[in-house]
Amino acid sequence: MNADLQRLQRLIDLVNREDEHLLGVRARLLNDDCVVNETRLEQLLSNDLGIDRLESFGAKFGRMQDTIMDKLIPALLEAAGEPILAAIDNLEKMERLRLIDSADAWLQIRRLRNRLVHEYFEKPSELAPALQRACEFTDQMHLDFQSMRRYAAEHLGVQAP
Repeated sequence: MNADLQRLQRLIDLVNREDEHLLGVRARLLNDDCVVNETRLEQLLSNDLGIDRLESFGAKFGRMQDTIMDKLIPALLEAAGEPILAAIDNLEKMERLRLIDSADAWLQIRRLRNRLVHEYFEKPSELAPALQRACEFTDQMHLDFQSMRRYAAEHLGVQAP
């Protein structure tokens, strides 16, 4: 296996673990129910455990998004013999190849990640819809990662974890 494929294999293994951890913390935080309103959010944040789970979810959401957009997608494209371009161009290429559902969704995920990581939400009216979107986007990241992993296994000989 050449160096590009070895790097791709390591990244797939890494994102697989990140995916498992993100889905796990989402289940512990929201019981996989992505409907979040202000009342529910206040209940979730009524104790230290809920606050810790929210912080963990935000960190894991950001980490997986970063790893996929900034590392896995370029490595996958490179291993497939495609040129590596700017992130938006890479996303559009991935959409054309049907390896992600929507480049626009990934740009929304990136913007939401930036808000969750860099902003402190003081009002539940602002955090509740952001948390709901992040929960929903978690499914999109999971499904798109599965497509990438399948492509790497079927077309590039990279083993699925």
